[in-house]
Amino acid sequence: MAVVLLLSAVNMGYAQDLISIKGKVTDIKGDVLVGVSVKVKGSNTGTSTDKNGDYTLQAAPAAILVFSYVGFDSQEIKADSKTINVKLSGDKQLDEVVVVGYGTAKKKDLTGGLAVVGKEQINMVSTPNLMDRLVGQVAGFSITSGNAAPGANQTLLIRGENSLSASNNPLIILDGIPYSGSLADLDPNNIENLTVLKDASAVAIYGSRGSNGVILIQTKRGQLGKASVSYRGQLGIAEPMQRIDVMGPNEYIRFQQDIGRLRQGYTGYLLDPIAGDIISVTERGNYQQGITHDWQDYIFRKAMTMDHQLSISGGTESTKYIASLSALDQDGVVYNSTLSRLNMTANLDQTFNKWLTIGVGMQFTQRSDGGIQPNIEHAIKQSPYGSYRDAAGNYVPEPMEYSLIANPMRNVNAIQDRLNRNFFLSGYADIVLPVKGLSARSNFGYNYRSGFNGTYYGRNTFDGREQAGLVGGRASVSNSHYHDYTWENLLKYEKQIGDHKFDVTGLFSMQADRLVNSNQSGEGFVTDDTEYFMMGTAARNIVIVSSKEDKALLSYMGRLNYAYKGKYLLTFTGRSDGASVFARNNKYAFFPGGALAWNIGEEDFLKDNIKWLDFLKLRVSYGANGNQAIIPYQSLDRLYSNVKYIWGDNGVPVNTAYLAGDGIGNPNLKWETTYSTNLGLDFQLLKNRIAGTIDGYVSNTKDLLMTRTVPIMNGYSRIYDNIGSTRNKGIEVTLNTKNIDEKDFTWSSTAVFSLNRDKIVELRGDGKDDINNNWFIGKPLRVFYDFNMIGIWQSGENYSMQPGAAAGAARLEDVNGDGIINTSDRKVIGSKNPRYTASLANRLSYKNFYASALVTGVFGVWRDDHMANLGSWTFGITNYVHGANYWTPENPNATIVSPGYLNTQGHGFYKKVNYVQVRNITLGYRVPQNITGKLGLSGIDVNASVNNLHTFSNIRQVLNYDNSWMASFPTARSYMFGLNVNF
Repeated sequence: MAVVLLLSAVNMGYAQDLISIKGKVTDIKGDVLVGVSVKVKGSNTGTSTDKNGDYTLQAAPAAILVFSYVGFDSQEIKADSKTINVKLSGDKQLDEVVVVGYGTAKKKDLTGGLAVVGKEQINMVSTPNLMDRLVGQVAGFSITSGNAAPGANQTLLIRGENSLSASNNPLIILDGIPYSGSLADLDPNNIENLTVLKDASAVAIYGSRGSNGVILIQTKRGQLGKASVSYRGQLGIAEPMQRIDVMGPNEYIRFQQDIGRLRQGYTGYLLDPIAGDIISVTERGNYQQGITHDWQDYIFRKAMTMDHQLSISGGTESTKYIASLSALDQDGVVYNSTLSRLNMTANLDQTFNKWLTIGVGMQFTQRSDGGIQPNIEHAIKQSPYGSYRDAAGNYVPEPMEYSLIANPMRNVNAIQDRLNRNFFLSGYADIVLPVKGLSARSNFGYNYRSGFNGTYYGRNTFDGREQAGLVGGRASVSNSHYHDYTWENLLKYEKQIGDHKFDVTGLFSMQADRLVNSNQSGEGFVTDDTEYFMMGTAARNIVIVSSKEDKALLSYMGRLNYAYKGKYLLTFTGRSDGASVFARNNKYAFFPGGALAWNIGEEDFLKDNIKWLDFLKLRVSYGANGNQAIIPYQSLDRLYSNVKYIWGDNGVPVNTAYLAGDGIGNPNLKWETTYSTNLGLDFQLLKNRIAGTIDGYVSNTKDLLMTRTVPIMNGYSRIYDNIGSTRNKGIEVTLNTKNIDEKDFTWSSTAVFSLNRDKIVELRGDGKDDINNNWFIGKPLRVFYDFNMIGIWQSGENYSMQPGAAAGAARLEDVNGDGIINTSDRKVIGSKNPRYTASLANRLSYKNFYASALVTGVFGVWRDDHMANLGSWTFGITNYVHGANYWTPENPNATIVSPGYLNTQGHGFYKKVNYVQVRNITLGYRVPQNITGKLGLSGIDVNASVNNLHTFSNIRQVLNYDNSWMASFPTARSYMFGLNVNF
């Protein structure tokens, strides 16, 4: 009892000695800092600043408080007052900790080429697609949206293309685990930061999987502090950024008359819209009645977007958590296009003691984006006098009576349910081992994805109609199931001896994945009521297909980081990968990488003499990375069995097995390897008012994974092999400036410039080009190879050198100068990849107001000039673009060929394209704390933005500048209104 009383007295005395301390933590400018760690030195007592920069904790009067924050110098202050306000200082740019492969590092200690994208850049654009927000913001990182439909994936390239046949996609790492799902499944509001690894040294730690660059995505984690609830909501309306400006009714009739007289030789009454033969019977009837249609009004629409997210986060010294639920409903600007996405995420980090911390993260996404969309090309090319619906309200299948140009809406009543589910689980265990500086980490990840697509064309659609005595209805069902797991174990040792600092990491990793697909389809159903749910009742054309793919990867890695006095930095990495897709003779390969960095700015001859120089670092790296992104089983012989045979007149169909022309495997198939050199310069000037990075690189890829053509006498005609090589080089520049940095007003800018050149060095070892695939030694990887139009033939000129030519025809270049145009006069027109890209971002704030704008540009990319290809556009029967300057005898100075031109050579038309897009403009206001506090809230933020406001270009008649096809899904201009509330 005495002992208990004594302990109670001591405890009461201690409790009485504690005082409540509160305060605010800001930077030297007075801006609040959120999440600053405030701890009582020598104890586990601590807290962190809230969204207002405030903190409160209990401490003894003699205690020492330690204030620490990433990127700032820590401060220790005696707890001798009940109110302690702190201003932290430091170079948060250089000391900022960034995520690198299997670890973290301070920016000033980096040796490899990488770019970090923070929340400020991610939130600069307000679209619900993560990659849309990053377009143009990272040097050397190309993001193109060939399909601009909601939920569609983009094409991602880091430093261009290296491979001709294998994948050029970068590796995606989500919370430390390889992620092969759709990036459109991720909620951008859950992303904390993103790091793009570009050079060989930075990506070498990922070996074969990093040959095309690596994107590290970190989701938000819980922070120290009391529980906080946040709501983020957006409401928006979208429309096509632009339409194809087609001919109106009167202009269309004049155009058809020009076609009639120049192609058909019509004169007199034959050119009359009613008595003549220039338009179809249906069009004549509508012409007489004055009935016209704007077909783009039927397929395009105003579209609504609603995006809501509710999250809760917080934590103690031992437990940190965050969870969120978000729902997105986004209609596309094309009829029947839609996206519905539900995201549930949770991250938990638990510290059990001084040597063990365990974390687990979960993400679940359900995405639905079904619906049969109208044919955009047919709407653009449709006659204004075509018939839209019949008397019963049904879509007229062929408005112009031509099957070639059908009603774009004729199948929109079909039923399509498309559902995808994605479950991603990641976990880790950090273990501090008894040996000082030695630690271990185990990462585990699991990803499961399922996809379902059920489609039914009923009798109210063209494809499902009853015809020729056949029962109507057409159905198809497809299912896919994918799962993978990754297990990685790391051992890390850190040691500092005087001015020498060592960091050694070892890794053992295994990964396996499986994809199972099944598809079935059939036609002829008794009733439309059963839709696609009773496939067994199909009367004809029953097809059943299934497939399975398995892949596995086994890896070993070692990395050494060395630093001397923080000035001289060395990184060396070696990784051995084994992939199941290769033959037994070459399953394993070793990929080394090394980098050197010199912090020149730390040398006395600069540091003491150039006051305006804050930081200067020179980097150089070299390394090899493999590519194993090919279809499995190419190293094995493969039998095909998709052909059936029948014995006898009444025989039963029997499966057969045969060796196809590409069915022979290659037992010596091995890794495609890229050897890269990078030279980089990082700098900061004038107290970080100007900062930037300049990188130059050269990549040589050898042993390309390609299909080799062999003599058919072998019994097969094609085989996968390692042949050929490519070269890829470029320059990247990123410049950040603080134009104005006052207490109430700030203005900062970021300019990005990327230049990339690629070419084929060798193909099959014989010095010959591959014309069938448009691959030419010494030329870029993706090119247009065709006849080159240099003008238009005029009346009276001698065009006998060009077969089929006449006045108004395309004048083709005589490349070899032999006086006649034939296939020998085809040439490489230009590259399908841009000469360079650039962007400019501006961010401004005045007190509680803020604004931002992002402009991106693509320059010197060759595209199909569909507008100039008059014959292919119109087929001599369809509508055409408004104000087209096409050739007629009365208009000889035209820029477009005659409507009567017959393209006997089958050549295309091409143009070098430049376009600059106003990607985003945002205006916002943060409600002052004295107002939100009265409402019982921590913060309120309201904003309005417009995405894809306008595009400036030397071409106009396209719907999506990232797609060479003029009738692709259009880029949407969206007006978004956002509300963020912190409780």
